[in-house]
Amino acid sequence: MRLARPFSLFFLALFALVLAACSGGKPESSIEAFYRAAEKGDVEKATEQISFAQVPAAQMVQAKGKVQMIVGEMQNRIKANDGLDKIQVEESTVDEAGKTAQVRVKIKYKNGKDQGQTHKLVNEDGHWKILLK
Repeated sequence: MRLARPFSLFFLALFALVLAACSGGKPESSIEAFYRAAEKGDVEKATEQISFAQVPAAQMVQAKGKVQMIVGEMQNRIKANDGLDKIQVEESTVDEAGKTAQVRVKIKYKNGKDQGQTHKLVNEDGHWKILLK
């Protein structure tokens, strides 16, 4: 029985390490979270998916206002198309350093229409964030 405990601790530690390594998620997850937040009109949740690292402090209020406007427009578009059906990843590429990504998605609406979008993302402290255009 004494051997079982060290092995259990080892596997528990290994499992925790694997979870920590995956906690940053995939760039696609940030895209999905952004669109789902926009569908609900949740500006705060949508804003959490955006990188403001390249925005000068003096322009931060304007940048956050821009995100609020984009979320409102997206929510209206989604409602006009009977809601989001799914966000289908067409292509996702991450640079060798794991710092930037480009994700092409197809937004499928419940009324059968779809729309293609390409997003650039940056990895900030282990979390993928969408770059503002």
